[in-house]
Amino acid sequence: MTTQTTALMIAPESLSVATTVPFMALTFSTRATLLTLNQHNHVPGELYTEAEQLGLTPTGPIQYIYAGVSGDETNEFGLEIVLPVAHTQAKPFGFSLKTFAPFRCVSYEYTGPWDELPAVYDALFPAFYQAGHKYNGHIREVYTATDFDNPNNHVTEIQVGLV
Repeated sequence: MTTQTTALMIAPESLSVATTVPFMALTFSTRATLLTLNQHNHVPGELYTEAEQLGLTPTGPIQYIYAGVSGDETNEFGLEIVLPVAHTQAKPFGFSLKTFAPFRCVSYEYTGPWDELPAVYDALFPAFYQAGHKYNGHIREVYTATDFDNPNNHVTEIQVGLV
């Protein structure tokens, strides 16, 4: 289900339970807060550059993986920015290679500008809890389509980890 944030209401039935497949990714890891998140906007481009230099084949879009994130802007959490790649024995220069295990989650597809994501989360979590789900502290954002000329066309799959 795709929605625009102008509605600011997400129906519980628009959420789907899924388990992702495992994947290998070129990975940047750090600690961040919601207030410092934009300091890492350069990383996706650098991941693509390094993948090209190593001859790695991307197998999926950039993902931001959050561990311990909450709505508190000052809460520090684990952040991994990853580019899925084909399995390789290559040795990255500035990043690491990591295999990510399957992830059981509730999935929601959002279409629109990323600066409206906080409002999307404000609508998403009530629907998540209303559907009887329990949050495990992990979230993934999969940037399935990007359009920097028209950010209203960005498509982001939000995956909320399940207990």
